[in-house]
Amino acid sequence: MGDADEMELIYSLIGYPSETEWIELKDSNSDPERIGRDISALANSAAYHHRDFAYKIWGVEDETRRLVGTSFNPLTKKAKGNQDLLIWLKRFLSPNSNYEFKTIQCDGLSFVALIVAAAARQPVYFDNVAYIREGSSTTRLTAGSAKEAELWHRLQTEDFEMQAAEKDVASQDIPDLLDIDAYYQLVRTRRPGSQDDALEEMCAQGILSYQDNGRYTVTNLGALLVGRALSPFPGLRKRTLRITRFDGDANLEILDDVFFDKGYALALPEAERYIMSTTPAREVVDGAFRRIETEYPQRAVRELLSNTLIHQDLTDTTAGPVVSIYTNRLEFSNPGVTLVPTDRLLNARPRTRNTGLVRHLRQMDLCEESGTGWDLAVAACEDRHLPAPKMRSEDGMGTTVTLFRGRAYDHMTKAERKDATYWHACLLYARSDSMSNQSLRERFGLDSSKKNVVAISRLIRDCCESGLIKEEDADVGAKFRRYIPSWA
Repeated sequence: MGDADEMELIYSLIGYPSETEWIELKDSNSDPERIGRDISALANSAAYHHRDFAYKIWGVEDETRRLVGTSFNPLTKKAKGNQDLLIWLKRFLSPNSNYEFKTIQCDGLSFVALIVAAAARQPVYFDNVAYIREGSSTTRLTAGSAKEAELWHRLQTEDFEMQAAEKDVASQDIPDLLDIDAYYQLVRTRRPGSQDDALEEMCAQGILSYQDNGRYTVTNLGALLVGRALSPFPGLRKRTLRITRFDGDANLEILDDVFFDKGYALALPEAERYIMSTTPAREVVDGAFRRIETEYPQRAVRELLSNTLIHQDLTDTTAGPVVSIYTNRLEFSNPGVTLVPTDRLLNARPRTRNTGLVRHLRQMDLCEESGTGWDLAVAACEDRHLPAPKMRSEDGMGTTVTLFRGRAYDHMTKAERKDATYWHACLLYARSDSMSNQSLRERFGLDSSKKNVVAISRLIRDCCESGLIKEEDADVGAKFRRYIPSWA
């Protein structure tokens, strides 16, 4: 948008008869504490009143609606401790806050528009307190009140994927935002002959929604799937996939830092190719044939990459999906904790936050069905006798999955061997089978020599004592014992 288009926003807002719960007009007040409280209140009020955004405008007299301009500049304004306002606000607002300041020039006057996205999943807090608008006033959201209960109800039933990424888009401008041809190619459906018919079908699929004024809303789902770029959508800028390649095993020196600034259906194949092209590979002779074998199983990379995108918490504005490439490992990180306990990722009923994204990417063959991505990643590592993928998931820290570069059994740590044993038992249990000394030796690529049989027996015993696995039938002889996960 240019300044002229943004002035249209101001003109439309001052057309309302008085300040509402989702609009506030100011000619000067720029107290940082007040701004922080107002962001919380406007975000919560927008969610309460089913608005996608709420607004605070500087440069307009509240009573007369006269355009007077403002000297407030959010980029130079200081808060407590002489800290920049924007940095200070980030410290005290909860991670799910999503807002943007825009400075607009018109007829020699300066205006500032604060555009606040509606709260998602939970209220927005400022300094650990939730606020809301009551008429034209900002007040505390009283704990235990009927209004708080109703706000929580509306937040829990709101669907982030169906919220607006961009509103009031003319039909002729949609191809600039979304790759319509790619969408129809990926879902393997012939594109309708007319633009209007194509857009109508995309509305039916939740990619767009039709407005009463004849324009369209691009939904978050549509932008995340086939957006030509995510950065033009204020609420999705943190969702851009970033891949960083480091020199060595620590994040001290960056070799490459690449952003895949486009919808995930477009970014996933490109990102996978980039990862595989920047990680080591070697030529392997197989009989009369030669083939290239990569350090990391491509199937595991593909599944973990897609999981990083589809299982992230889209409402967390503090971080986005990141892949870090080190010389000894790959790390796939995203905001949000797993909805399934990390030790039950195999065999547990799949759950996801982003059902629309999963449904479309599955239809496009870009992710697996029924939460089997982790199973496939584990199996791919087993086939290559590699350490099992390792997952860490913690509130406030997000989720990180590590894929380790090839290490044979003799070079694995004790913890890595026990992890691999546990996931091997889970994988077999998912196939209605159970683990044995022989199957575990094969998993590690070990032969049947006495030394290896004894070593694997000792490992199995350690895993039983640690509570990772248990005997399937305690009454059978030692030679025929088989093992299953401890929770089975």
